[in-house]
Amino acid sequence: MKHRRTVLIPLQIAALCCLADSFSTTMPPSSSAAFLHARPSMSSSPRRRFPKLRATAGASAVATPVIAAPNGSEEEERDGRADDERPAVQLVFPGGGIFFYWQAGAVCHLRESGYDLSGMAMSGASAGALTATLTATGVDFYKATELALDLAQEAGVWDRPLGLQGVWGGLIERWLEELLPEDAANIANAAGLSLLVTPVPSFGKTCADRFVDRSDLIRACMASIHIPWFLDGKLTTTYRNVEHIDGSFLSKATDYVSRPRPKSLVQLDWTEDPALADREWGDFVKALSKDGIWDLLEKGKCYAQFMEERGD
Repeated sequence: MKHRRTVLIPLQIAALCCLADSFSTTMPPSSSAAFLHARPSMSSSPRRRFPKLRATAGASAVATPVIAAPNGSEEEERDGRADDERPAVQLVFPGGGIFFYWQAGAVCHLRESGYDLSGMAMSGASAGALTATLTATGVDFYKATELALDLAQEAGVWDRPLGLQGVWGGLIERWLEELLPEDAANIANAAGLSLLVTPVPSFGKTCADRFVDRSDLIRACMASIHIPWFLDGKLTTTYRNVEHIDGSFLSKATDYVSRPRPKSLVQLDWTEDPALADREWGDFVKALSKDGIWDLLEKGKCYAQFMEERGD
């Protein structure tokens, strides 16, 4: 009982910090992925495109595991690899709850502009873990959004006084079960996907990768998005025999970087979009209207176009 009380107090703090943490920017302003805080008009000036993505599209980039696989194999260190063996670019998706749809819109723009993201290393935490997973496995984000709205309608989310609270976890798990291809784990492993998770009670930061099967990948996603109490009424969720909470909790910029280290990072972070500057604390867990969700997706597409025109 004494041990339980010792763990419970930090978890109560963690539940609040997980909410607040989603409003912090993952990468420092000096990062190669830092974005401007003003949106220029979408003029007829020629696109300079994303040079880092354009130069590496289709290239294989497999990240080194940071968390031991279920078979007990040890963590590997390969940061000393030759430069030509390192991934050229890594896509980073920070957390953000409902702003997953903004990130989805950004990815839609990249795909529709002809970028092949299938061979790029990717990492994400919390809602960003979902974006990274669906991007890495080639899931259609328009289809994913339509399915999410259908499931929310079926669950009566917009009629519930508490909205998503207590039911969000079950909806997301069912959503992933329906969306991910059968060979999702193999695809994710080949792409170098890594998802941030937070083990309890250490609250250290680790990355899950080398997924043994589709179920293991889904459980990693559920561990990375687990906001204590809010998601399903439980403090923690179990992944690989360890209790976890939301992967964005106390995350730092370096936590998202794969091993071997990529040559450059491209971050898709909704907090940098001035169109969302009027957001309020707690907005990221609100059940938006259907129109509001589609609007977020369009805002993400628009900001990705802005990044492209700027030459990111």
